[in-house]
Amino acid sequence: MKNYIVLIASVLYALLLASCVPLKKSIYLQGDMAKSLEEIEATYETKKSSYLIKPNDNLYIRVTSLDSRTSAFLNNDQENASNRIDNAMAASLAGYRVDLDGSISYPFVGKIYVANLTLPEVTNKIQLAVSKFIEESSVNVKLLNDNITIIGEVQRPGRFLLYAEEVNILEAISMAGDMTDYSNRKKVRLIRQDGDTQQMIVINTLDENIVFSPYYYLKPGDIIYVEPRRLKSWSLSSIPIGLTLTFINTALLLYTFYSTQFDTGN
Repeated sequence: MKNYIVLIASVLYALLLASCVPLKKSIYLQGDMAKSLEEIEATYETKKSSYLIKPNDNLYIRVTSLDSRTSAFLNNDQENASNRIDNAMAASLAGYRVDLDGSISYPFVGKIYVANLTLPEVTNKIQLAVSKFIEESSVNVKLLNDNITIIGEVQRPGRFLLYAEEVNILEAISMAGDMTDYSNRKKVRLIRQDGDTQQMIVINTLDENIVFSPYYYLKPGDIIYVEPRRLKSWSLSSIPIGLTLTFINTALLLYTFYSTQFDTGN
């Protein structure tokens, strides 16, 4: 009798092992490049930094004035561009790409250098250039590539457009439907391209002090990766439920049968 019990237990254990996925094989970006906030910050300090325009950024520029015919030339004749910038292809056509030298080629005005400037600074610079051609004009500049990517243990991973000027990491995660039950909230990686430097920061979202960190607010192009925790490797979702139930029923029938035979023999 004991032999049958051992056999049943052994098979069930084998099924569990078969469903177990090693955690190491589930984690992206393994290595020692990532640094925790504690390693790079002696103390937490509220420090917000504005986004600086860089090469390959895509700028949406809209000029409005009393002379609509003249401003139409400066707007690339894209009268409805502002209604279509949510579409990636339309955004690329409606915007002005920043060249590798840090400039944009603007109609009638020529080259305008915008690299390493904030959006308000770019707006003022273009406003000054346009005012030489159109009086009483107004310039509106937006960043068309202001999106972030969220992957890993979240409900809806993907690429998201930043509609607000300031979006923090917790708001971003909520855009992806929040973290799953298998997420490691102590290990949320932030990958950021800062000029020629690639940064990878490990953030503990359980620590309330992150609200004072300069990495709390996201920048366009940031990637958020939520690591899985060890419980993920023991998920039972990969076990064939139908086959398992059939096996358990068969095992119980065999157990009942041999128990009956054993009792009858006595």
